[in-house]
Amino acid sequence: MSTNEKLIVLIGPTAVGKTELSLDIAENFDLDIISGDSMQVYQHMDILTGKIRPEETRGVVHHMIDIKKTGESFSVHDFKLEVDDLIDTYHEDEKIPFIVGGTGHYIRALIYDYDFHDEDDEDKRELMQKLDKLSTTILYGRLKDISEDLASGVHPNNRQRILRQLIKFELSERISQRPAAKDSDYQHTPKYDTFIIGLERERSILYDRINRRVEEMFEMGIAAEAEKLYLEHNLSTTAKGAIGYKEFIPYFEGHASLQEVKETIKQNTRQFAKRQLTFFRNQLEVNWYDMEDEMSKERIFNDLTQFLRS
Repeated sequence: MSTNEKLIVLIGPTAVGKTELSLDIAENFDLDIISGDSMQVYQHMDILTGKIRPEETRGVVHHMIDIKKTGESFSVHDFKLEVDDLIDTYHEDEKIPFIVGGTGHYIRALIYDYDFHDEDDEDKRELMQKLDKLSTTILYGRLKDISEDLASGVHPNNRQRILRQLIKFELSERISQRPAAKDSDYQHTPKYDTFIIGLERERSILYDRINRRVEEMFEMGIAAEAEKLYLEHNLSTTAKGAIGYKEFIPYFEGHASLQEVKETIKQNTRQFAKRQLTFFRNQLEVNWYDMEDEMSKERIFNDLTQFLRS
């Protein structure tokens, strides 16, 4: 790993305050944001996944949001393929990638470079050998055939980026459902020079913030958003598991009241936050900051400055 391959990661349980701080960090250090949330990749699930609204971004570029239709599957492997490519692009441009999110196993797979089976490496070699025989013009034409939007983000003469995009697409087409990752599939040291910022709050305060957030989601129209998704009958297994959607099913089927749905979402979100914290503390090397401490933001900025200078 070269010393300039740095990576900044901001993690923390839901409702801890990641969004606001991530924007402060992005503005101060001139960074874009790569979402590390497994559900925010889905379109039309804005309220129930807590997506940042366009008018709230302060002009900061956000990646990995609204990239999938709700009927499409999305796995940790898909996430890693997409974000590895983004990270490579940022490093090529001598910029620092900045991951923000709360899906622990997605973050771990990225940082510790989870090995998604030997056959993937074999597929990569096979594809590279086949594609490397073609001219850059032909390769770019293939990329345009796959996606005009994808091709528009790559210079027609940048052969390496064109190849990466083509290989990523071909691999994603071949990949079937993957078994859960085993600890033995991870490297023992991070792939990148990584600084992980972890945000925490005293449990009762965090739970109160979660409860208030759920109330706000209902005021914003989460019930209507969930009902529209329900009536489409086209959600992938991944999307169906989103907290804030699955709890509405009994209500839509006439087995629960709206108030019961609200209380269940609060309870499930609190339990999820607890699991997030347990995972982060046990599986990642995190620099923790108490968000109730008014000096935390200043310490984070100072620590990041030192990290970027090292």
